[in-house]
Amino acid sequence: MSSGAATPDRELAKAVERLSDLYTTGRGSLAREQADAAHLQAKREYFLASDAPKVALALEECAARSGAFARIAALETVRVVDLGAGVGATSVGFLAWFAGARAARGITSPVRVELHAIELGEPAARALEASAKAAAAAIGATLALKIEARDFRRFTPPACDLILCQTAINELLVGVDHERETVQMVSGWSRTAPMLVIEPALKLTTRALMSLRDAILALGGAHVVAPCPHQRACPMRAREGDWCHEARRIEPTPRVAAIDRIVGRRDERALFAFLATAPGDAPPPLPAGIVRLVTETLGSRGKTERVVCRGDGELRLLRLLDREVRDGNRAFLDAERGSVLEIEPLPANDRISPEVAAKIAANPQR
Repeated sequence: MSSGAATPDRELAKAVERLSDLYTTGRGSLAREQADAAHLQAKREYFLASDAPKVALALEECAARSGAFARIAALETVRVVDLGAGVGATSVGFLAWFAGARAARGITSPVRVELHAIELGEPAARALEASAKAAAAAIGATLALKIEARDFRRFTPPACDLILCQTAINELLVGVDHERETVQMVSGWSRTAPMLVIEPALKLTTRALMSLRDAILALGGAHVVAPCPHQRACPMRAREGDWCHEARRIEPTPRVAAIDRIVGRRDERALFAFLATAPGDAPPPLPAGIVRLVTETLGSRGKTERVVCRGDGELRLLRLLDREVRDGNRAFLDAERGSVLEIEPLPANDRISPEVAAKIAANPQR
């Protein structure tokens, strides 16, 4: 091969860039182009490895905040529905979290995973079958896999322990009629079982997910587990420029890291927006001092500021002066975006003084 010939990694990187562009700036061509063979390869060899950790990260938080999610790890048979399953990133992410959660509890008994995946595209379904079987074998789980080639919009999930849906509903939240139908559909899922929906961390898709969250709460029958520390209307929807998404550091696989170097992507963080719900009434409200960091640090001269979403549903800009940083409040500076902190006492003037403690909140909804 000559030095000017394209290597397999460079060809894959080209497909990754194109597919990323479709999700960000070329969404009108997404439905037509994403079934292309090169894009299927990009999903199978790059996006599966980069998207699966998002599911595990979100489920880890949900299990720490909700008994409905925490109980899943202890089940001897767990029934999971994966809607719009693609090449298997969501199912693989679940299996990775499931194995880790069981190990953390010291659970070593045999387990059976009944995975019901809905995926319309046959090539993606074949990749899903291979990836799910490999992941189940890696964790020592018995896998009962059912793949249905159908549109998930015409599917009613059966009784199950968890419903998953990643990067599948964002295109449906466009136009009044489509939005109304999608709200009814997803609200029905939320009343059936614990549910996790993950979408790209883009302004358009994330604000649509925030709107969907509020609509589900208005219809009743389910409550929000995460990311929100409250059950009130999303305060970030009030300003058009705000959208609530995650930026979590992960260790990329060698192949993903190699592709990232080719495309010039230097941000080794998992970027995503998510909504987790559970059926039934909400737990008692959290104190206002339980806050979620919804921005990175906003550095300005002599102080650090961050926007937080409080347990009482208020969106506030908190500040910490450089000269008042202490070990007891340093978490306000160091914690990742998306972290949930306990701030005690909650300052009335939004200034974190040396006397104010800021620490990672432990199981804030238990």
